[in-house]
Amino acid sequence: MPAIRLAPTAEVSTDHVAPQHRLAYYEAYNAHRLVGLRCSALDSTRLQARQRHYDLGEARITDVSGSSRIIERSRELVNTHPKDAVFACLLLRGEACFLQAGRVVPLAAGDVVVYSTDVPYLYAFGGEMHQVIVATDAARLSGDAWRDRLREPLKLDGRLATPRLLASALRSTAVGFLEAPLAERASETARRARALIDALVRPPTEPAAATAGGGLVLVMNAEQYIDQHLAEPELDAQAVSRAVGVSLRHLNRLFAMRGESVSDCLWRMRLERARAALLDPRLHRVTVAEIAHRHGFASAAHFARAFRRRFGAPPTEHRSAALRGHH
Repeated sequence: MPAIRLAPTAEVSTDHVAPQHRLAYYEAYNAHRLVGLRCSALDSTRLQARQRHYDLGEARITDVSGSSRIIERSRELVNTHPKDAVFACLLLRGEACFLQAGRVVPLAAGDVVVYSTDVPYLYAFGGEMHQVIVATDAARLSGDAWRDRLREPLKLDGRLATPRLLASALRSTAVGFLEAPLAERASETARRARALIDALVRPPTEPAAATAGGGLVLVMNAEQYIDQHLAEPELDAQAVSRAVGVSLRHLNRLFAMRGESVSDCLWRMRLERARAALLDPRLHRVTVAEIAHRHGFASAAHFARAFRRRFGAPPTEHRSAALRGHH
């Protein structure tokens, strides 16, 4: 079954811009799409920058690459271009230095730095670079205690188990989506990314904070396993718990923190994947029964009942309305 690939929400390159205008162009673009900033380079006429953005609702993922540069978000820009968000930057290639609130953070490929865009900062890249920025609005994070923690940058310490696991989960979630930006995975990717940032910025003194990260990684691993084996009719909650190495009771307790069980998550993901197939005009000749079978439903009747409960209309009616809109 062909998958639907999402086009970037926006995409830019300075390659087509006259060299003398590249800095101004790059600044104007970022003020509109990412965050208000100033950009400088040792040789401004040779600035090369490429970006592609995916706005997934709960989170935004931006792929950034190019030549050396210095990015500055001054107090003036914080005031004139307000952006109350949290950025988690995963440096994939190159070396960099991040400065915020008097703290200098050296970064190498593989490091992650998390910071608030509401606090001025400077971000310098010494050569060719490639990074992925995972961002979420501050309003989507739990409480306000994280604001004190992010008065200065947070670098994930790879020597500690939970930060290492969270950084790895964030990297696999964001980079995995960029490598295959499939429509059917967008909502799950956004939810995972937002939840991971929430766990990253949670103050260590908060109750249960020490175990929150580890539990979140187990939930992420379970979701990824479900996503990879979703079409298998025999996939059930017990199989998922065995795959991630914990009891089903414990895994259900972790899933309950977000209001569903492992089985709820499995069937929700199956329904969302099947709905994406129903709405794909390229699959209009594939029967509803075949789509139900491909997505792990034992019968078309079972699929129709579950689909109507979740989306408010039978699958045939849902598909017909979508095809009429497409034509």
